[in-house]
Parts: sequence; structure tokens; C-alpha cells
Amino acid sequence: TRLQEALWREALHIVNEGYASTKDLDRSIEDGPGLRWSLMGAFLTFHMAGGKAGMKHMLRQFGPALKLPWTKLKAPKLTKKLSSKVIKGTGQQAKGKSVALLSNIRDKYLVNLLKMRKKYENKIRN
Repeated sequence: TRLQEALWREALHIVNEGYASTKDLDRSIEDGPGLRWSLMGAFLTFHMAGGKAGMKHMLRQFGPALKLPWTKLKAPKLTKKLSSKVIKGTGQQAKGKSVALLSNIRDKYLVNLLKMRKKYENKIRN
């Protein structure tokens, strides 16, 4: 998706510039927006960030920051050095587990997560 592509490009810049490892980036998504977004998505999460006034306050307070050059959505050049960092980092994260095994673990997790989410999403959406 376009959103995933934007996140991917930004992650490549962060690794390329040495700000974080692949493991650090994955963990920041897993323990951060990934948890919230799987239930509420980006907009409702940011709505909540606005406190009692919701999205109106959030946009008023943080909207001007959107003009700052925080992101670098143009993809970095996929050099041998960057490719090596990404391949080495993800290989270390996998700890020798095959893609098939990781896929199986992920799929079981997602099934259980979806079951659990269903119990709570009606409380949010109704």
C-alpha cells in the first residue's frame, strides 16, 4: 500500500543514516503504532492524541509541524552498504528461522489478534 511504502522508504533512510537498526525500527512499530493501529487506525489514534478536543486540538497544535522537513519520502539509493545493513539486520532478527516458519508464526498470531480485536472493536465502533 502507499502508506506501507512511505514507511518503508523512511525506514531505509533511518537505517542508511545510522539512526537506528532494523531491529530497533521493527520494535518501534511493533510496540508503538502497530499495537494501536491494529485496533483503531491512524486517524482515531491521532484523534485521541488531541485530548478532550480530539482531532480539532491535535491538528491545531501539531498541524504546523507537518511543514517541517521530518521525512525523506524520496527513496534512498539502494547502495551495497545499505543493502548489506538491511540484510544483515533482518537476518539477525530472524535468528535462523526460515521465512516459512516466520510466516506460520505470524499467521497464527494474526488469527489470535483478530479474534481478540473483534471482542473490543464493537466497543469502539458502536
